Amino acid sequence: MNRKRTIMFALLLLAGAAVFAFAGGQSESKTQGSAAPQVLKVAAQSWIFTKFPLEEVAKKFEADHPGTHIQLTRIDKWNAATYITDWSSGETQEDLFIGGTGSELAPVIAGGWLAPLDGMLTGNMASDKFVGGILADGHYKKPDGSGAYYPVLPFMGEVAILNVNTTLLKKAGLWENGAPMPIPGWKPLEFIGWFKKLGAVSPLGANVQIWDREFMQYDYLSGVKAMTGTFLAPDGKGFDVSSPAAHAWLSLLQQLYKANLGAWTTTDIDGFAKWKSNQAGSFFAAASHGTELLSVTKNPADLAYLDWPGADKNGSIIWTHAVWIPKVSKEIPLAEQFIREAVFSQYFQQWSFNHYGKLPALKAYYGDGITRLKADMPFILKVADSSSSIPLYKDYEQYLDILSKYLPAAAYGRMNVDQALAKIQAESANLDFTDIRAR
Repeated sequence: MNRKRTIMFALLLLAGAAVFAFAGGQSESKTQGSAAPQVLKVAAQSWIFTKFPLEEVAKKFEADHPGTHIQLTRIDKWNAATYITDWSSGETQEDLFIGGTGSELAPVIAGGWLAPLDGMLTGNMASDKFVGGILADGHYKKPDGSGAYYPVLPFMGEVAILNVNTTLLKKAGLWENGAPMPIPGWKPLEFIGWFKKLGAVSPLGANVQIWDREFMQYDYLSGVKAMTGTFLAPDGKGFDVSSPAAHAWLSLLQQLYKANLGAWTTTDIDGFAKWKSNQAGSFFAAASHGTELLSVTKNPADLAYLDWPGADKNGSIIWTHAVWIPKVSKEIPLAEQFIREAVFSQYFQQWSFNHYGKLPALKAYYGDGITRLKADMPFILKVADSSSSIPLYKDYEQYLDILSKYLPAAAYGRMNVDQALAKIQAESANLDFTDIRAR
């Protein structure tokens, strides 16, 4: 009897161990199945949610990477420097930021607060795959002076270009072989003559240009660069305001206005309104701004692109928005993966151009997949690839103060061109023209 009891007791112990092991396995499996997801906190400026399919690609990324969650935050407009306090204590509210121009990000770049992204320039994102002018906008001097690096990667571009109304161009006899007839040259008779033909059929003016604090730079520098291949002063102190090209270009702009061919405005709202009236022959602005006309006419054939003589070789002015990662982020590898797979995906980049005209950062995206303005893409790419961004000088804001006094005054004919350029040169002589970008 005792032997039977011993055997029964042993069997009960074995059964209990088996139940315990099974229960333990269930508990472990349940814990693994409910493990907290890896969260990537992504902040983007509000306009990006409208003009890029950010929410859509975030969901796709989550589907492609089970166990990952993308937490999106909309921010109307950020001052990047306000994040430095958190970063100083090793914390960050966000792991990845989408949006921001060079001037907006200058304080955190100069302070060395961002993670280097040079290692991402491989594969389909190798440097030679980028539009040259766009990638160059993300190249900066290292804060310690040891060289140059990419603390940000521009994911879209804007290039200053001449948007033309094809209906009015055809009426003016400036359309040939299915394309706009280019401005023949820089001599006043050929340059002004081309716009006279366009102005004769354009009730609101042959050429709209915005002369506010921002766009006056693009208006002025684009022509000088198209003429000569550069817009910088030979001594590196600011923009070229002393060469024959600088004088010739600003003089042509003044002549356009005095001849009632230049429909200059002092606000972007007025500039867009004139262009969207469908009664202006051309609009010198970003390529994406030109597409505003199509929101009125609903016909992509109503818009084409030209530029100043020589811009197809020498380029124009470009500006970008970039992605960037705080150094203190604990999710840098995941943030880089999201940048590569989502932000730099063909779908994300081409969707924005097809809907809003924002230029893709990678050359491969200027072909298949573009659904409107396809015929213009080779020209846009050629101009953008050779374009340059505006330097981020230490005294940049003070320089803009000086430029805004004299460039619009000359363009509107309120001031002699030579006098305006001389004033700029004299009043900016003592500014600090140290540039944090690497060139």
